[in-house]
Amino acid sequence: MSDEDRPRRFGRRRTDAAGLQVESLVALRAELLLLREENARLKAAPHRGPDVGAVLGQARSIPGVRTDDDIADETTRVLVEGLVIRESLLELCNEIERAMVAFEARLTALQPPAIINGSNGNGGG
Repeated sequence: MSDEDRPRRFGRRRTDAAGLQVESLVALRAELLLLREENARLKAAPHRGPDVGAVLGQARSIPGVRTDDDIADETTRVLVEGLVIRESLLELCNEIERAMVAFEARLTALQPPAIINGSNGNGGG
C-alpha cells in the first residue's frame, strides 16, 4: 500500500486542500460577479428617471421609532406620505400624457389627407 492510499489519522488529504482551493476560488468569483453587478447598478442609478419604488424605499428606511407625543415625527411621516403620493401622481400623469400622444398619432394616421391639410376637397374654402 502506498502513502497516498493509506488513511491518515491526522491532517488532511491532498484532495481536500485542492477542493478547498477550488471552493474558495468559486466563492471569490461569485463575490466578484456580485460586486460588478452592484457597481453597474450604482453607476446607472443617476441616469434613471423618477422611481416610485425608490421613493417608497427611502420612506421605509426612515427610522420607525415614534411616540404619540412627538409631533415632529408625525409631521415627517405626513410629509413623506405626501411626497410619495406626489411622485406617484406625477408618474401617472406622465404615463397618461404618453398614452394620449400615442392615441392622437393613431387618430391622425386614420384621417384622410384632405382633412389634415385643412381642405375638404370642394376646390376652395
